[in-house]
Amino acid sequence: MIGRPDDQMIRMVSEMAALANEWLSFVHEPNPVSEDDLLRLEAILDKLSVLRHELGPISRIEFEDGSIDPPRREPSELRDRLSKRFPMLGFYHIPEAVTTDFSRTGVHLGDAIDDILDITNELSDVIWLIDQDRTMEACWDFGFGNDHHWRYHLRSLLWYLEMRRFEAP
Repeated sequence: MIGRPDDQMIRMVSEMAALANEWLSFVHEPNPVSEDDLLRLEAILDKLSVLRHELGPISRIEFEDGSIDPPRREPSELRDRLSKRFPMLGFYHIPEAVTTDFSRTGVHLGDAIDDILDITNELSDVIWLIDQDRTMEACWDFGFGNDHHWRYHLRSLLWYLEMRRFEAP
């Protein structure tokens, strides 16, 4: 039946909501993070990645389109708050190609604050859908958003955080 979660999906939605709220609480805390806090950031990112795998294929998730999109937030205001929360994070290099064309690969510029901002916006949307009692759509949105957008931010950010530890002066 469309839009009716089974027991496994109810558990998944509960875990998704708890983890998304943990992320949102962490990134919206008012004080700047410490280096130790960045380990917590990594742990939450890892849990988000695992949860996406546990969700499974989104093609099995059926829901009726609610036709009302989550509210949009002002990105510059959020970016400013995140920059203050994560003052030691910034731009980083990431290879253009990892598995092909080794001799000519270029370098892209990553932005840790943008990574955190995009993940925050995506998880805010998921929480909004859950709060609107659109749980199946929230599951689909979590999976689709991860698969087509924020997984790249998540993995790039994890790589950057890992490299910061080894490249620190």
